Amino acid sequence: MAEKEEKPKKESGGGGSSKFLSIGKYFLLLIILVGQAVVAYTIVDKVYPGMYERSHAEEPGEVGTYQMEQLVVNPAKTNGKRYLMVEISLELKNIEHIPLIEAKNAKIQQQMLDLLSAKTVSELTDVSKRDAMRSELSNIVNDAIGEKTVQNLYFIKYVMQ
Repeated sequence: MAEKEEKPKKESGGGGSSKFLSIGKYFLLLIILVGQAVVAYTIVDKVYPGMYERSHAEEPGEVGTYQMEQLVVNPAKTNGKRYLMVEISLELKNIEHIPLIEAKNAKIQQQMLDLLSAKTVSELTDVSKRDAMRSELSNIVNDAIGEKTVQNLYFIKYVMQ
């Protein structure tokens, strides 16, 4: 009796599925790399202009302060029965901007008076709105002199009567 040698049978489809899996892995890797590239490009596109401006900005001059005159205003809707007395100090990026502020002082004071007198008593006494008011007052100074020089604005006196 002769024993028949059995030849291993090739399974159909076994070779094709492993080929599909290896191609799928490469495709998945390619998708991940492309996704990372898109995310990196988006982040750099949004952040780079600000970084470029900061790195190529002028060297700051000597920091200066400017004490403004005291302002007295009647808040809106008080019929002159209430008043706000404010004394403001400005912290400037460059001490050389003080002459610009002094030259436009009348205009700056008038715009500040207009802004403060347009606000109601509740707006002026609400502490949470003070930062927004500081920002508005800083913008008045910056716009008047044509330079973005005010770093901080401080209320030295803030009396509501």
